[in-house]
Amino acid sequence: MKKKYFGTDGIRGPYKKGFIDENLAFCLGLAIGDFLQHKNSNQGCVLLGRDTRPSGDKLQAACSAGLQNHGLKALDAGVIPTPALAYGVQHLSAQMGVMVTASHNPASDNGLKLFSQTGSKLSVLEETEIEKMIHLRMQAGQKPNLVTVEQVGIRELYISFLKTFFCQNSLNDMRIVLDTANGATAKTSPEIFSYLGAEIIAINQGNGTINFESGSEHPQNLQNLVLENSATLGIAHDGDGDRVIFVDANGKVIDGDKILGLLAIEADRMGKLNQKGFVATIHSNSGLDKALATKGINLQRASVGDRNVATMMNQLGCNWGGESSGHIIAKDYLPTGDGLFSAALIASAVKKSSKSIEELTDWIKLRPSKSVSIDVREKIPLEENIEVQSQLKEAQQRLGERGRILLRYSGTEPKIRLLVESEDSSLLEKIFIDMKTFLEKTL
Repeated sequence: MKKKYFGTDGIRGPYKKGFIDENLAFCLGLAIGDFLQHKNSNQGCVLLGRDTRPSGDKLQAACSAGLQNHGLKALDAGVIPTPALAYGVQHLSAQMGVMVTASHNPASDNGLKLFSQTGSKLSVLEETEIEKMIHLRMQAGQKPNLVTVEQVGIRELYISFLKTFFCQNSLNDMRIVLDTANGATAKTSPEIFSYLGAEIIAINQGNGTINFESGSEHPQNLQNLVLENSATLGIAHDGDGDRVIFVDANGKVIDGDKILGLLAIEADRMGKLNQKGFVATIHSNSGLDKALATKGINLQRASVGDRNVATMMNQLGCNWGGESSGHIIAKDYLPTGDGLFSAALIASAVKKSSKSIEELTDWIKLRPSKSVSIDVREKIPLEENIEVQSQLKEAQQRLGERGRILLRYSGTEPKIRLLVESEDSSLLEKIFIDMKTFLEKTL
């Protein structure tokens, strides 16, 4: 079944310009009730949270109405990061969790991410089942009957939980510029870094529009402020706080694959890297494989998406994995990504080593690469497009064994992602421009 609503990371899209509206959220609440009833587990509560988008409270209220109309108890955790919601589901032994967010997307978008009672993302099969139930509920035409929802203080519990992994004042004398994207981490991240003793220069703390010229997607202002304030480190989250990127003291964004490599080697150094393995995705640079291999660490590759990373980690018995985009999963902490936990780990590694983040990641030599996201009219199946397949085949032949090309649709936006790697920088540039031009004309 081709899914209309669910993508690679929940349901997401423009608010009230497509299918994302209160009616969908209400029908999703009813569908979750149907799903849990089918599993004989519809007695209990479902925890809901949201990021700072203007449409978030309306969508959350509608979803809560659907849940409670079905006989489930909905609990409102308020504005919290996605990992805090996942922790809250575990802490309360909730049947499921619903996070109202569109992550790094613009403020005009919104969506809903679903979490199982273990705090992990739902499987593709489970989402497919719920999708069918949403269709049935939409056809039935039932209207929301809004209800009062009990509020719960999950943010404070999450903060207390996170503090148990770090020593107070362990980041004394570190100056950090922190960009919370006017999103869900506006209160949690400054609180944790203050507890750790760092000097914080916090920007985009909720006084503006979520993700607008801020956060992990727009680090330019962060880079400038790191230089202006002679900071040790720059840290930026996405809108819902499950991702993080880093800027070094020279104002340069550190490649996400280098961050993955640093986390892998730090976990291994502490004897906490199960199977001597780390799970990344097909998007990660080929240089990461080679660098980790020199340390005796095996890199395994999953399809793009933090859920796919988590699934492979479970299959292989690995406890560390992540994406170069900043999704990092530490299973000994939580079964889903947490940008704040990852940020505190990296800052702690920098502090303990007395080295810069650039020095700590310099041993990871990445192959030259270029990537771009291109808007598309519709997502025509690439494997069925003869013209696209011909261009891909020709490009890969030109690259030979010293390079690779990756083309895939975004699972969360109407875009196609192009990645080209090559040891030959000149050839890389030519193939990248040729493919980009071709895709812009064709799709």
